[in-house]
Order: sequence, then structure tokens, then C-alpha cells
Amino acid sequence: MKKHIIIVAVLTLSVMLTAFSSCKKHEPTPTKPAEGLYLGIVGFNSNLYTKDLGLLNQSTKASFENFVDGLSMQNGTILYHAVNTGLNNLSKAGIPENLINVSVVTFTDGLDQGSYVLGGYNSGADYLDDVNVRITTSLVGGQNISAYSIGIRGNDVSDIEGFRNNLNKLSSDPVHNVFEVNDMSEASEKFAQIAQQLYNQSTFYNVTLKLPAQEPNTRIRFTFDNVNDDANNSHRYIEGTYIRNNGKGQLTDIHYEGLECMSGYTVTASSEGIFDVFAFKNLTDAEGHQASTDYVKQWNLLEPSLQWQYNSEFTPSGNTEVVNEYKSAMIMLVLDCSSSLGSDFVNMKTAANSFIETLSGNYNGQR
Repeated sequence: MKKHIIIVAVLTLSVMLTAFSSCKKHEPTPTKPAEGLYLGIVGFNSNLYTKDLGLLNQSTKASFENFVDGLSMQNGTILYHAVNTGLNNLSKAGIPENLINVSVVTFTDGLDQGSYVLGGYNSGADYLDDVNVRITTSLVGGQNISAYSIGIRGNDVSDIEGFRNNLNKLSSDPVHNVFEVNDMSEASEKFAQIAQQLYNQSTFYNVTLKLPAQEPNTRIRFTFDNVNDDANNSHRYIEGTYIRNNGKGQLTDIHYEGLECMSGYTVTASSEGIFDVFAFKNLTDAEGHQASTDYVKQWNLLEPSLQWQYNSEFTPSGNTEVVNEYKSAMIMLVLDCSSSLGSDFVNMKTAANSFIETLSGNYNGQR
């Protein structure tokens, strides 16, 4: 009898282990957050006011703008603690697909007061140094952090060197990402400039150019700046040598003049009958703005005269296409809400909401 009981117990345990193993095997894979632009906000004075990272687009922007509108002034400036909290929020957030940009944008008008007490440090300098290390060495989703600081030195700030040291250490690049301004008008311009820069970094302008298969070894130029008589007068063009390789058209030895592109110096076309379609990844001007295709013309270099011949059958409307490819970004906005801002506080909120509007408008809800 005992033998039968033992056998039944063993069989029962075996069935339970098999069922458990089967359940473990079919556990669902965690879902990644949707692709898109994610924004979080940290306001600070003697307290922190946080809005968690969330998708920003035309349909969600109002919740971010309402949060900024609801911020209020109080005494205190826990600047380091606010930036550190923003970094914490970035590091613990889910990582969307196609993440290409992680940024922190900090605005302040004064020196830190008391952050080290909240952070458990012996001094503010120790806390600032640790925040700087996080900014300059941490990775979020495999991406370095781009940190920007905007500062208006308030009338109550006598330690100018300390104020500037804050701005430098709260940025990832003290040469290019630090903006000490004189008033909120200048600060608003910097907010707008950074917003546009972040948008450019997260948006690819992909341009396709279609033309019939050319004779091998023909030198081809696509001009983008509306030259009418001679391609030599162009200051914005793509030029390369056309060849055939494994039945595919290619542009080799490509030169980009006044343009930047991620496609490199050899581009292989896709085929549409007798037509070759060349795709240029993230084609922009030198400032990172979308390269307009409104006036694109195509030219062939004639031998032996070395004159450019205009192809009248190549037209912008029929032979070009621009497709914007959006990448994911995570941005943390850190805003000073200390009472020392006075009347500038309202202007700061206006600038912050313009920052939000620029990002959400550029993405146009397509995320």
C-alpha cells in the first residue's frame, strides 16, 4: 500500500513540475513602449513637481502644457536634486524601439540650496560632482545623455563662478550645450533652438530620386538650389558616377556639396522597370534642416566637352519623394520654480510651453 502511495505522489509531483515548466516556457515577453518622442518634466524650488515620461504628440501636448501652467513659485532651489531625479526617471523608464536621442534640458536662475541634505551627501559640491558623472558616463537604452543648461543669473547671485560651474557641470558639453543668457527673451530663443535641434536629431529626411537607367560610367549631378543654366553654378548638389552592378544601378564616388547624408559614398538603386530609384538617408543641409526638393534638377556630364547637360524630363513632382522617418527620443525638462524668478516666472512657463509646442508640432502626432 505504501508503495502505491509513493508512486502516486511521484507521478503527481512529476505532473505538477511539467505543468509549472510549461507555464514558465509560455510566459509572455514584456512589451516595449511604443515608438515616439517621450517627455518628462521636473519642476523645483524647495520641493519637486514631477510629470512622468509620456508620449508627446499633438493629441497629448495639452497635458504637458497644463502641468507647466500649474507650476507655482516658492522659496528654495534644490537644483542638483531635481536634475538627479530627472536622470532617475530616465534610467528607470521603459526603452522604446528606435531610440536615438536621450536629453536633459535644465533651466535655472540661481545657485543650489540644500540638495545635498536630500541626497545624503556631505556637501553640494559632492552632489554636483556625482550628477555630472551620471550625465557624462551613463547610458540610457545604449544612448549617451545629451544635457543642456540654460541660465539667467539672478540679482541675488553673487557667486558668479559657482553659477557658471553649475551650468557647465549640468551639461554634457560645456562648450556647445551651455547657454548663459541675460533675460527671458534670450532664454526663450535658446529653448526654441534646443527644441529644433532635438527634433532634427530624431527625424530622418529620406529623399528618393528616380531616373531611367543611364549609360555606365556617366557622371551625374542632382542640383537642389534652382540653378537654371549651368550645374557648375550649384552650391547644393549630389554628384556621383553611374554604374551597373549585378543588374542594379549604382552611384559611386558620391560627393555631397552643401548637403549631408547618411547613405555614404555608394548608393544602390531599387528597380522600377527601366527606372532606377536612389534613396538618400537623412538628406539635410549643413544646419541639419530638411533639404528641399522643390527645385531638384538632374544633369549628365558630357564627354569630352565636360559640359553639364540638363535632363528636361526629370521633374521634382514626378521624380522625387520625401519621406520623414521618425526615431524615438526621451527628453527630460527640468525647470526652476524658485521665487527669485519674480515676474520672469510667467515668461519661463511660456518658453517651456513653446518648447513643448515645437516638439509636438514637428512630430505632428505621427508617433
